[in-house]
Amino acid sequence: MNIKGIDVSTYQGLIDWRAVLGDGIRFAIIKAGGSDAGRYRDRYFETNYANAKAVGMKIGCYYIHGKGFTTPEAGMADAQHFLSLLSGKTFDYPCFSDLELPTPQTRQGNTDAVLTFCSIIEKAGFKTGVYASDISGFKDRLDLPRLNGLDKWVARYGSQPKYATEYTMWQYSSSGNVKGIKGRVDMDISTKDYSENPTPVYMLWGADFSPVFDPTYYANKYADLEEAFGHDESALWGHFVTFGMNERRQASENFNVNTYIDKYEDLRKVFGDNYPLYYWHYCYFGINEGRSAI
Repeated sequence: MNIKGIDVSTYQGLIDWRAVLGDGIRFAIIKAGGSDAGRYRDRYFETNYANAKAVGMKIGCYYIHGKGFTTPEAGMADAQHFLSLLSGKTFDYPCFSDLELPTPQTRQGNTDAVLTFCSIIEKAGFKTGVYASDISGFKDRLDLPRLNGLDKWVARYGSQPKYATEYTMWQYSSSGNVKGIKGRVDMDISTKDYSENPTPVYMLWGADFSPVFDPTYYANKYADLEEAFGHDESALWGHFVTFGMNERRQASENFNVNTYIDKYEDLRKVFGDNYPLYYWHYCYFGINEGRSAI
């Protein structure tokens, strides 16, 4: 199985995703951000995500690490930032760790950081893996045997990978020409079809908010939201995080924040009128404690 794809970032500018799809491209790995210039969101991430989704393109994403990505602590910090960029989004293909910049001298530390990073991303519900060049990355900067169990996206131009030979994706060119994109673009082949059963994940403050947020329920319950956003999951999640919780809106049939507040005096004493914390507490502690909110 060889599925044709590309990977893109702000350098490709505004992309005509319908033309890309029409040119035979079946998946795209979109840059979300990185820590190579401070921690940031790629300028075109949201645009690429929305426009690629709109035409039915199968997508994944990647996060490039800075030179200081050499410890488990750095892996944890980058993972937390990455999850903040991914929150409320769904992906068909993995959300990759991009290891290019840390030096060969910190090879074991780089590997520690990657393993920590990918473990956190996977526990948050996302498919994950690691991207690196065949020789300068997987051989020189990473301890490949320690990465068993992680999917690998290998960059090698001119021939198939010779060192990291067990891979699911191969970046074979940096000079592709694809309709809908001005200039050159990286070209990829996936030997695995990742596109089945993408899972929505709504991560915030270290907790999965899925028990208190169902975008379909949220839109159906509030006419103003359905009129403003339709059933755009990302937009509804953004409203819920920014406004909905503070307005004590109900976004799941299984959780009513007013009921939760009324039921538990101990929580009222701690959280007072900070309403978002009641949603968070239910997801992080309340379910496991057997508390109810309906």
